[in-house]
Amino acid sequence: MTQLDDPPAELLGTAKSLGRRIGDALHHARADESVHRSEALLRAVLDSALDCVVIADADGMVLEFNPAACRTFGYERHEAIGRELAELIVPPQLRESHREGLRRYLRSAQPRVLDQRVEITGMRRDGSQFPVELTITRVAVEGRPVFSGYLRDLSARYTAAEELKASRRRIMETAVGERQRLERDLHDGAQQRLVGLGMALARARTALPDEPARAAAILDDAIGALEEAAIELRNFARGIHPSSLTRYGLGAALADLARRSPVELRVGALPEERFPPAVESTAYFVISEALTNVARYAGTDAAEVSLGVEDGVLVVTVVDDGRGGADAELGTGLRGLADRMAMLDGSIEVHSPAGQGTLVRARIPV
Repeated sequence: MTQLDDPPAELLGTAKSLGRRIGDALHHARADESVHRSEALLRAVLDSALDCVVIADADGMVLEFNPAACRTFGYERHEAIGRELAELIVPPQLRESHREGLRRYLRSAQPRVLDQRVEITGMRRDGSQFPVELTITRVAVEGRPVFSGYLRDLSARYTAAEELKASRRRIMETAVGERQRLERDLHDGAQQRLVGLGMALARARTALPDEPARAAAILDDAIGALEEAAIELRNFARGIHPSSLTRYGLGAALADLARRSPVELRVGALPEERFPPAVESTAYFVISEALTNVARYAGTDAAEVSLGVEDGVLVVTVVDDGRGGADAELGTGLRGLADRMAMLDGSIEVHSPAGQGTLVRARIPV
């Protein structure tokens, strides 16, 4: 058997060179694949972010504008990229201070607003301005600074705060108005009866020694007046807060309400348990106000009430088959109920399509 000669050195060198090239190619391929994977991951994160993400360079030019930013500010991504951030989403009165802040940071590298949450004003494409929460961070890349801004629209929060303030104002105004009404009703009703009763007793006392028959007649009239005053005060107190509600709960109070209701009231099954006084009182007045509206505006003589507990929430529903068209924003009664519900972290909804009756549903946490 003939022994093969050793391969020439030139052939070995070529093989090693080819091996290095193949290794380098594989290394670059893996690096490219890693880059593509990282870019895809970054894009997925930006696309799924609920907050606006805006990336800008040291000149204030937009490098990235995610979908949340597009929805919030009204620009398409390709319209935003390459434009100056200040011109794009900063209101005119704040642009120069924004630019000066960027120049100051580039000169001194001393941050004033970096890595902090601040509330400022943003501007949409249509020029409308709105409150935003802004956090700016510096992106860890080599070379000139790159900044990432995270913005959150605070309009809903500000609207809720304003609604809460308005609700509190209405509650105070309602309380003052209700107190004045109570004072007027007491003055014009039971108080006048009691004053008259006192005068009648004084006359009876004067007539008693010499005119016993006249005194007895005056006392009989006084007893009748006292009974009428007691009835009036009882009815007055019932309108404020029925005693049956305090003593026996919603079932008894609704039975009394049904007897006095100007419309026929059908009451479904009621929860057997008692609820906190504020919850029962609120549920009672929701039903009472809804029935008052049925009697005044619905054009029907019947309504149905149902109550139930769902996941720790008392659900009160009042339905009628009247003319519909009720607007919770126009009626002070329904708006007052909404304010009362807000104090208990509850809610009230009104569905009233024209010609299809009205449904009032309140949800009161228990």
